[in-house]
Amino acid sequence: MWSRVILGVAGLAVVCGTDCAISADERMTSRELAQWIDARFSRQWKAESLQPPPLVDDATFMRRAYLDLIGSVPSVPQVLDFTTSDRSFKREALIEQLLSDDRRPEQYADHSARHLARIWRRAMIPKSSPGAASARQFDPWLETQFAENVPYDEFARRILTTPVSAGRPQRPGVARPAATPAIYLRAVGGTPVVIADASARFFLGVRIGCAQCHNHPFSDWTQEDLWGMAAFFSNSQTNGQLPRINDGERQTYVARFLWQGKPVITAEQSPRDVLANWMVSAENPNFSATAVNRIWQHLCGGGLVESVDDLEDVSPEERAVLDELARLFTNAGFDTRWLISGICQSRYYRRVSIAVNGGIGTSLRPLKTLTPEQMFDSLEQVLSLPIGQIDNGPRYNGLREAFVARMDEAAGESPDEFLAGIPQALMIMNGKVTATATDLETSRTLRAVVDAPFLRPEKKIEILYLAAFTRPPTEKELKFLQTHLDSQKDDESREKAYGSIFWSLLNSPEFVLSR
Repeated sequence: MWSRVILGVAGLAVVCGTDCAISADERMTSRELAQWIDARFSRQWKAESLQPPPLVDDATFMRRAYLDLIGSVPSVPQVLDFTTSDRSFKREALIEQLLSDDRRPEQYADHSARHLARIWRRAMIPKSSPGAASARQFDPWLETQFAENVPYDEFARRILTTPVSAGRPQRPGVARPAATPAIYLRAVGGTPVVIADASARFFLGVRIGCAQCHNHPFSDWTQEDLWGMAAFFSNSQTNGQLPRINDGERQTYVARFLWQGKPVITAEQSPRDVLANWMVSAENPNFSATAVNRIWQHLCGGGLVESVDDLEDVSPEERAVLDELARLFTNAGFDTRWLISGICQSRYYRRVSIAVNGGIGTSLRPLKTLTPEQMFDSLEQVLSLPIGQIDNGPRYNGLREAFVARMDEAAGESPDEFLAGIPQALMIMNGKVTATATDLETSRTLRAVVDAPFLRPEKKIEILYLAAFTRPPTEKELKFLQTHLDSQKDDESREKAYGSIFWSLLNSPEFVLSR
């Protein structure tokens, strides 16, 4: 099963050639990692006689980086400042700023930790999970891990070694305790079997759940594999043993690793600690590879290996780049921020998005749909006021939660999926959020544009485009909209026309896509 080849230092040197002087056993800087990624893909594209896609312009790069790293589009002043700057390495500097700058008033690092927590929670607790309704309670704990840049192996240890009962109130009426990893364990189901299945899927990229009642029909997984993994999560007093009644007979499963058999667990050891040590060790290359694949999927729209939850049947050739990058991630101490920064500084990340068929990692970057949270926060930015205060209420007056819950009905399990239908479209088109955005009495952005006496009509249109799309209008778009404005019979009609233009931008497919 583990027949694939993990390239060593010599293998990586052949791949990178003279473009990448750092060996695989040294820790690269994030900039050196970006150069390694570009050299690796350049050679692969050349070998496959593929022409790489062109690079995006500054405005598109900025929108992409803001959405990926802090979960919202940039403001018009931020767009103008970045796109008109002639600073060297300004794109690299922007990535570092969004990930690490915690200075007021922007506090980008806080926004980044909050956004990445939501992305990770969605991947860890699918919508089909028994406790998905309470999954957002896990966000504060995840946010802390990203804010502190906790190494990914330690992140996994903290989750795997936490008892399911941790953090529960001891009696009714007690205030809700601080968020702990146990929220995740309970949300996915809370029993040893479902925790084992969820942990194997998320941390190792394998699906073993179908072996609960019978051996897996399409792979080599057996009931002994699943129940052996589940035994690590059984009651601490059983020391890695899990009883089960099967067809009226009592069976006891002993803790065992996937692929590597039964470990020796002494009386002084916790089975969960033993599992965590094995899962994050070099003996288990799927751990690092799965983490890298998930981060790549978030940033680039698809994994280096397309199925992030199922690496089992992927050939060594298909996952060659993934395994190489996973080794670099391990050598960097499982530094998540380093990996994200390196990917985002690469030329690969800067290439245009194109709708593609077939494999993703070795070809082109697909378009990504915004998550419900990204959509709400971007609307909030475009309106230039907290949407949560539309009713003069507190920041979170329920509108955000209602919006996200409704849009979750259409959200897919991966960044390039969106199952939108008529209810979702009508909610956006007729809802209070977009009505506020296009009402001159409530939209600060629209009011400021319309009332600016020093702006010509074409500049007013440009500002609306920059707010919604982070780009100016094309010549064709500008000409069409100017003709529309010129056709209005009086000033009042012309003002309302700006509102109609803004409404159409916010309800367009381009607004809900990261291109």
